[in-house]
Amino acid sequence: MSYIVEKFNSGEVKFQAGAAGWFFEEGFDGNPEFRPLMSDAMAELLEAGLVDQECVDATATARSAHCEWSIGIYRTAQKNRTQEQIAEERFEARAAMGAGVDMVNIFTGEQYTT
Repeated sequence: MSYIVEKFNSGEVKFQAGAAGWFFEEGFDGNPEFRPLMSDAMAELLEAGLVDQECVDATATARSAHCEWSIGIYRTAQKNRTQEQIAEERFEARAAMGAGVDMVNIFTGEQYTT
């Protein structure tokens, strides 16, 4: 039995508006959050006969919306960083990548050289 099938059978997989996912009492923004499952987990649940194609489609739609929402939160947080936070991130990037490496944040478009 796969991990996701086990979690489904134990009742840990929840449903919201026809989509399957995890429910967290406190999400990224401090409020309750529903995180839709990824497509591979949904494929396993479909193959096991635990969900139907309608649920798979609803989950894919909900996941896409959730990703956009969470990336928006990340972008806002990046805009609100202090100079100290930026310096620490740049220090960590230089330590990991070496000096003189061009970096691009794919979510915000921010570019800098380590």
